[in-house]
Amino acid sequence: MLANDAVERGKLIFKERVVQILMTIYEGERSGEEVYIQYIAGKINSPHSYVWLVVKKLEQMGIVETSSAGRTRLIHLTDKGHELCDAIQHILELLR
Repeated sequence: MLANDAVERGKLIFKERVVQILMTIYEGERSGEEVYIQYIAGKINSPHSYVWLVVKKLEQMGIVETSSAGRTRLIHLTDKGHELCDAIQHILELLR
C-alpha cells in the first residue's frame, strides 16, 4: 500500500495540465530555450497563476528548481524531474 504522501503526489503528477507543464519544461530545456512561467502559460494556453501554483508545488516535491534572472523566474528540471519526464515520454511513446 502506498503512503498517503505518495498518493497525494501521484494525484498531482497525473493531472493532464501538470503533465503538459512538465513536458513543456522538458522540451524547452532540450531545445536550449529559457523556460519561465509566461513561456509555459503561452505554450499550454493556461493562466499564469495556475502555472505558478503548479511550479511551486513541483519545486516543493524536488522535481523542478527556480532561479531569478532579474524579474523573471527561470524553471529547470532537477535530476528527479528529468527521470520523471523520461518516464512520461516513454509512456507516451508506448501509447502511440
